[in-house]
Amino acid sequence: MASLEELAKENRNLEDDLISYLQDLTRSWGLLADLSFSDLLLYLPNKESPVDSFVLLAHVRPTTSTTLYRADLVGQKFEAQSRPLVSEAFLNAQISNGKVSTGGDREISVMAVPVIWKGKTVAILASEKAFVGETPRSEMERTYLSIFDRFAAMFERGEFPYGEESRFQRRMPRLGDGLLLVNADGQIEFASPNAVSLLHRLGWHRPVVGSRFEETGLSPKILNEAFSLKSSVIDELEREDKAFVVSHCFPLLHSGKATGAVVLVRDVTELRRRDRQLISKDATIREIHHRVKNNLQTISSLLRIQGRRLDSDEAQMALNESVRRIGAIAIVHETLAVSQEGEVTFGEVMRPLVELVKEGLSSPVKPISIEVSGDTGLLPSEVTTTLAVVVTELLQNALDHGFKAALGEFEDGRVDVVLSKNEEAVMIEVSDNGVGLPEGFDIENNVGLGLTIVKTFIQQELEGSLNVVSNGTGKGVGFQIYLPSDKLFEKIDL
Repeated sequence: MASLEELAKENRNLEDDLISYLQDLTRSWGLLADLSFSDLLLYLPNKESPVDSFVLLAHVRPTTSTTLYRADLVGQKFEAQSRPLVSEAFLNAQISNGKVSTGGDREISVMAVPVIWKGKTVAILASEKAFVGETPRSEMERTYLSIFDRFAAMFERGEFPYGEESRFQRRMPRLGDGLLLVNADGQIEFASPNAVSLLHRLGWHRPVVGSRFEETGLSPKILNEAFSLKSSVIDELEREDKAFVVSHCFPLLHSGKATGAVVLVRDVTELRRRDRQLISKDATIREIHHRVKNNLQTISSLLRIQGRRLDSDEAQMALNESVRRIGAIAIVHETLAVSQEGEVTFGEVMRPLVELVKEGLSSPVKPISIEVSGDTGLLPSEVTTTLAVVVTELLQNALDHGFKAALGEFEDGRVDVVLSKNEEAVMIEVSDNGVGLPEGFDIENNVGLGLTIVKTFIQQELEGSLNVVSNGTGKGVGFQIYLPSDKLFEKIDL
């Protein structure tokens, strides 16, 4: 579906400031749809005059009533004669009210409101709902409709939407929040049931209607700022009892003067409590990663001490390999200890991992170059830990078998690690320009402990595949890892 900006430029090539103004309107109009119990539709004329047709730029459905339009109409064009009240409102730059027959016995009630920008009508906001006759309405319905009428008049005078400052505000409220209607003197004229319940939870047990706004425990600052700025204002109040209330104030204006305000109030105490729990949990997890890293480093140190006491070269080599594997896991935990999320990109892990391998295996006389390119995006910590061990084994395998046996033959030994990702999979390729594989090599049978670990982790732990690419003896070898994304990210939910 095309965006409002795309439709506006495609049909009229409107200037950017006007498009931003219309976008401001649609940021807060969910509340207006709820107040009017109707669908709100934003029509843009095909030209200034004479108007032949309108394109529907945007549409919002109410949460307080049944929608007239189940299908998505945004982007459709309507002949001017098929929208008579919309055409009339645009032509006269005045609100047009009436009923429109849609065939059979069905009629819809329409209020077409001109949207004014820089003194001229640029679009029409239409409130459309099923006509149900003169049915009795509750006080709450009458109040909501009268508030919508006041906003409609502000549209007609070019006083709503307010301006740029409203663009940068947070969640735009709906009528499910508690609503207070306050007059210009700060006295509450109406309170919705949700607002009354919220104030009761905050300790206000006297009648809300007739009370002054500041008496209820809510901050009067929000009213003062909204009346002064003539714009919507958001305030979050933390009470001594650790209750949190978000208030969103919309001033009601008439010819530049504030005549009252609509204040939507929402109890976010439980949300803030959960936020604090998440912050505490994140800090705990980072501390655990830090301690695991320290413990692994302690184990590595003990193994090194043990290795220095061994006389057998084979035993020392086995211990050194274990130290490197533990080091690879420790690097992941160290990265996670400073991460704000429970996930890291594998590229973040690769740099210290390469240094670990080069430090233990590469010859200082003729060092082997290890180059890393690309990235995998964010991966779950369990996947990152497993991949760290896998890549360490492949790098160790390349340096051990690809170059060490014939180190003098290589002036520019090189290992490349290429990381990539698409919608379907994460791919990692480790390749070298070393001696290559011996004739008759079969990865299914002729493998040592290192490649056995690689195969087991890739195929069983990560449910991926491992492919070996060789151009023959003396021409290097590449290991290609393919990890289906759906399998990797299932692990987040487990």
